[in-house]
Amino acid sequence: MPLHPTSFEKLDQTLTGRLRKFINNLKEVFILEKLKRVQIAEGVYFNTIFDDRFKTSRIAVTMLVGLDKDKVSANAIVPNILTRSCKAYPTYLEFSQKLDMLYGTSITGINGKMGDFQALTLYAVGIDDKYSLDGESVNKEMAEIICDVLFDPNVENGEFKDEDFKQEQRQLIEAIDAQFNNKRAYSMKRFLEVMFKDEKYGINKYGTKEQVLSLTSKDAYNAYLEIIKTAKVEIMCLGSNDNDDVCKLFTEKFSSIERDFAEGENVVVPKATEVKEQTDKLDVEQSKLILGFRTDCAEPSDTVSEMKLANAVLGGTAHSKLFNNVREKLSLCYYCNSSYDSNKGLLYIESGVQKENIEKAKAAILNEIEEMKKGNITDEEMSDTKLSLCNRYMTSVDSPSGTQAWYLSQMLKGKPISPQEQAELINAVTKEQVVAAANKLTLDTVYVLTKNESEEEN
Repeated sequence: MPLHPTSFEKLDQTLTGRLRKFINNLKEVFILEKLKRVQIAEGVYFNTIFDDRFKTSRIAVTMLVGLDKDKVSANAIVPNILTRSCKAYPTYLEFSQKLDMLYGTSITGINGKMGDFQALTLYAVGIDDKYSLDGESVNKEMAEIICDVLFDPNVENGEFKDEDFKQEQRQLIEAIDAQFNNKRAYSMKRFLEVMFKDEKYGINKYGTKEQVLSLTSKDAYNAYLEIIKTAKVEIMCLGSNDNDDVCKLFTEKFSSIERDFAEGENVVVPKATEVKEQTDKLDVEQSKLILGFRTDCAEPSDTVSEMKLANAVLGGTAHSKLFNNVREKLSLCYYCNSSYDSNKGLLYIESGVQKENIEKAKAAILNEIEEMKKGNITDEEMSDTKLSLCNRYMTSVDSPSGTQAWYLSQMLKGKPISPQEQAELINAVTKEQVVAAANKLTLDTVYVLTKNESEEEN
C-alpha cells in the first residue's frame, strides 16, 4: 500500500518523544513497501508485496475453508501430502533433488485456523532473483513447482499414494498427541472447546485422533478436490520481483478449474449471556486458569484498535497490569497475560497457578478489569503500552515470513493497512476510549486444569 511522508507528520503530533524518535528511524524502511492486489478468478486473489530488503523471496498459497468438524481432519492432512511430491517429480527423492538444484528452495505445508476458517497454506522459500546466477528466474520456477504440487498432485486410481498418506497420517496423530503432552496447549484447546462449544471456532484444527485414524487416502483426495474448488484463495508473493509472469501462471491454472466458491461467514457473538465453568483434572504440577471474555468488538469495526490497546494495558505487555500486580506484587501466578483475537471478538487471560491460589488469582484478575472499567489507568501506562505496541507492529515486518503474515492477516480483514497506519490508529486512541473498551468485556468462560485429588494424595 503506498505510504506518504505526510502520514508520519500526522503521527508526530500525537507521539511521545521516545516513540517519535523510534518511528523517525524507520521511515526510510517502510516507505519503500508496495502492495498490489488483483482478483484472478472467483474467490482467488493474487497479492504482490514488493520488498527488496531480503535475500529470499516467498510464494504462499493460502486456502480458506469453513471449519467443519466432519471435514477438518481430512483437510488438515492435505497440505503436507501435497508438498511430498507431484506428478512431475513422483518420488520424495526426485522432488527433494529438484528443490536442492533450485538453490535449496523449500516447500512446506501448514494447517491453521483464522476465525471460523481453516487456513491451509503451501509456501515456497527460495533465493531472490537478484542473487541468482546468469539471470535465472528462481521465483518463476518456484511458482511452477507450487502449481505442479497444487494442480497436478501425485495421485493413483483416484487417491493419494498410500505411502505418502500413511506418513502424513502418522505425523498428524503425533501433532494431536503433542497438544495433550503440552499442558498449556492442552488447556487452551479445552478452553476453546468449552467457550465455543456451539460455534465453529471451538473445533480443533487437527480434529480428533479417532477421526484421523479413520481416514483413508481416498478421503484425503476427495477433501483436496473440494478445497481446490470451493476455498477462498489468497496468493502472496514477496520479494524484489514484479511477479507478472507468476500472476499469469496462476491465472491460467485457476481458469481450468470449475470453481464453486461461496463466501463463508465468520460469526461473532457480541456478549456473554451466562458464565460457563469447566474444571478438568489431570496429573499436572501447575494448574492452568483461563478466563474468556466476549468484547462486542471484532473486525471490521473501527473500535478494534481501542480494544487492542485495552488488551495490551491489561495483560499484553511485560509492564501490564496483570504482570505488575497479579504476578509480581501478589505473586499469585507463574505467568499471567491476556490476548485479543480481533477476528472473533475474543479476549482471554491465561495464567499458571498453584491449585490453592486459583480462586485468589481469579479474583485478582477480575479486580484489575474492574479498575480499568473505573478509569484507573495512568498516563505512564498509556504511553508505555503505546510504545510497546508500535514497536511490535514495526518489527513484525522485519523478516520475510513476518511481512507475509502481516499482509495476509490484513487481506482477511478486508481493509489492508500497513504497520505504520496501525501504529497511527493505536496512538490516536484516548484513555477514555480504552475505558469504554474495558466496559464492553463480559465474562463468558472460566476454565481450570488442575491436579486430580487422587494423584495429589499419592
